[in-house]
Amino acid sequence: MMSAILTTYQGAFLGPIARVLGKILEAIYYVLSLVGIENTGICIVLFTFLVNALMLPLQIKQQKFAKMSNIMNPEIMAIQNKYKNKKDQASQQKMSMETQAVYQKYGVSPASGCLPLLITFPILFALYRVIYNIPAYVNQVYDIYAGVAGNLKDLDITVAQLADFMKTKTYVVTNAVNDAAKTAAKTDIKYYIDVIGQFNQEAWDKLKNMDVIQNAKDAKQVLKEITSTSTRAASINSFFGMNIADAPKVPFVGGNALTLGFSIPVFSVITQIISTKLSMAGTPQQNMQDNPTANSMKTMNTVMPFVTGVMCFMFPIGVGLYWVAGNVFRIFQQLFINLYFSKVDMEEMLAKNAEKARERMIKRGIDPDKVQNYAKTKTSTINKNTGSQPKKNTANVNKAVNKAKKSDYKRPENSKYKEGSIAAYANMLNRDKSQDTKKN
Repeated sequence: MMSAILTTYQGAFLGPIARVLGKILEAIYYVLSLVGIENTGICIVLFTFLVNALMLPLQIKQQKFAKMSNIMNPEIMAIQNKYKNKKDQASQQKMSMETQAVYQKYGVSPASGCLPLLITFPILFALYRVIYNIPAYVNQVYDIYAGVAGNLKDLDITVAQLADFMKTKTYVVTNAVNDAAKTAAKTDIKYYIDVIGQFNQEAWDKLKNMDVIQNAKDAKQVLKEITSTSTRAASINSFFGMNIADAPKVPFVGGNALTLGFSIPVFSVITQIISTKLSMAGTPQQNMQDNPTANSMKTMNTVMPFVTGVMCFMFPIGVGLYWVAGNVFRIFQQLFINLYFSKVDMEEMLAKNAEKARERMIKRGIDPDKVQNYAKTKTSTINKNTGSQPKKNTANVNKAVNKAKKSDYKRPENSKYKEGSIAAYANMLNRDKSQDTKKN
């Protein structure tokens, strides 16, 4: 299990990201408090919307790559089918070179589809950790629990004792107990806050009934402080009548009644299905059938909404609310992206990419016509052998690429190319042609 990102977390990678996101959440809470709204549920929704909005350019970039890949896929799939039963290293290298030649012909980098994911995943993980332990990142919420935490520490009640009041010990609670057990950390109240910050009403009631509190010298004052804090916590954690610190319960099981909290797992499943359907819109069904990876992805997209729905019962409602808010945002985001790309001529965009790629190759001393001819020769051979023909949109792009402005090519002297690369192959063809011309 990964270390929890708490107030004391010093992680070199996710830690700083979580602290930046925590400042954003704290700013949202502060602004809302100025107009008399102190509610962590509303903050979670707005926070999720804002962070996802900031990542929108990356999502558009990823969708752009997916749309362009749809046009290139007939050639890519043909290459993969050609080497389907060839597992030797030489064949795999040839398949890689031919695939790379197709990408270079269209001016598309395979890495451009992965880069947005590499950037967004750490943000999403850090975002989840902030949502999971709001008091650790929002000073106004931290202060609500500080008074009670100080009283509990003065009464020599341990963090481990507080954790026993919770039916499910989350990683936040577990790490707080472990860290508080260290001698140097025993006097730090933030570990107390990490635990009581996740208390539901049942846990607060158990705390009030502790013998050490009932028999304390100033028991009335302590109980008054606990009651006041639990009431304030219930107020800021209330969202449409639900306490986001509670976990949803399966109705009609073990005597559980049907409560509003059950709607969170239901909405999580529904919104994720809709979001997934929208994101998959426009993906050719042929690719899904022929490509094992695509088939696996389709299966995962079908199963994951229900897995997430089940997981909602294992976490506080606040975490499920974060998932639902994220799904709702992505639904509207995907509608916007689909509308945007419906007005974009992807073939024209690929043609422009190809022209830019030509210019880059010329600057690097590579004859772009050799690379393009290499890709066209290989894929045309594949089509002939398999009896398949390129899709119409692919042929149109090829036509647009051929009509693109051609610049004079001159190979720089003493150019060096990596052995086995497309550039080296193209240069070899150019060299052989020059030698044949000299012989003639």
